[in-house]
Amino acid sequence: MSHYSNPEVPHEVNVSEKTPLRDFARLSLGLCLLAAVVVAAVFFMARLFAPKIPFRYEAALNDTLPQGFAHRVAAPACRIAGEAALQHLAEELALAMALSEEMRLHVHFNDSADPNAFATLGGNIVVQRGLLQHVASENALAMVLAHEIAHIQHRDPIVSIGGGVAVAVLFSALIGNSDGGVLVGWAIGFTQMRFSRDQESAADDAALKALQARYGHTHGADEFFAYILASHPNISRIPTFLSTHPTPPARLETIRKSFSPTPQKLTPLPEALRQLQECGIKPDASLIGAS
Repeated sequence: MSHYSNPEVPHEVNVSEKTPLRDFARLSLGLCLLAAVVVAAVFFMARLFAPKIPFRYEAALNDTLPQGFAHRVAAPACRIAGEAALQHLAEELALAMALSEEMRLHVHFNDSADPNAFATLGGNIVVQRGLLQHVASENALAMVLAHEIAHIQHRDPIVSIGGGVAVAVLFSALIGNSDGGVLVGWAIGFTQMRFSRDQESAADDAALKALQARYGHTHGADEFFAYILASHPNISRIPTFLSTHPTPPARLETIRKSFSPTPQKLTPLPEALRQLQECGIKPDASLIGAS
């Protein structure tokens, strides 16, 4: 009687060199990379085509936002007169800049002590108290206002948020959210308007041309930026490639190169704007984002 023994089974039979977990990880990584490419493509294509959106649609989009610019409190007379003066100056500058009639400007005053002004969707410009308190001439204020008008003229706000809105709509479609406006509002509310150095430089150039057309010179255009540099000296140490704005020293140098050799008389701030500098009012509701 022969002796029987089970043959030795090769260890490599029915054993895969690749574990299911590793295959799943690779598949997940591939899908994530594909999604990232799609999102990036949507983002940059939206920014590319954003300037082609008719301005009236941009204004309508801004009107749908829950934020907005309506005053929460009754405005005192000094504020009404001051905002009217800001609006008048902006419209005069818009004429000098040959702004399209479709681009209606709406200038608002905000009680923030932060020395700033910014342009946002639909031709809206916000001037903050801190800015008004640190300009001594109409020329200096006009430089800042013309800079923000140039952003609107160049369609920079819609370009800035265009990618965020497009990605929000994409995600809305993917997750089956019928109320895409919620995600769009989220994208606009949380996307800060940061303009590139090229956009900022182009806005400065357009603003200087506007001042030359309105006043016959560009003296005083450096006033506010000189104050910013003097009060925040460390800001000049930020490498240019790390900042979306031209560095203050470079910006001042460019502005001052436009000055005529002969000093020119500056236009004082209108009385309504001098009163607006100290016009008492509680802070507004938060406004949309900015630069």
